[in-house]
Amino acid sequence: MRYKHVKSGNAERFNLEQGEITSILASGSDTDNRVSIFDSKLPKGNEAPWHFHEIDDEIFYIISGEIEFGVENDEFVANAGDLVIAGPNVKRRFKAVSDSHVLVINAPSGPSEGFIRDISKFTADNPPTESDRQVFIKKYKIHIV
Repeated sequence: MRYKHVKSGNAERFNLEQGEITSILASGSDTDNRVSIFDSKLPKGNEAPWHFHEIDDEIFYIISGEIEFGVENDEFVANAGDLVIAGPNVKRRFKAVSDSHVLVINAPSGPSEGFIRDISKFTADNPPTESDRQVFIKKYKIHIV
């Protein structure tokens, strides 16, 4: 029997570049590698570059704020209550138009968790190198384009 109760503030938490705060609410070890769930607070201007995942669907549920998305050839703004899904090999990027709060779900779990843990170590003064990007592809099947 498997269950978990995540108390507010007790989740594994990462303070990322540009002020993003992301907590892992459910990990692969919690869900037999079926899904990962992240709670992310994105300050205005926070962004993820164009990238794609080989393995997992990435689902964004906007709790509050506005987030500009690029998905393949489309550009749009998602608002509170909107849901955006980008499947495997679908190029995507996002940028917080205002301070935003988003729930991010990756299925199956695993690659995105490790990626978040690894990228939390980088800063503007210490950005990922090309070698790091190659590691992201090999370990997590996530490509920054």
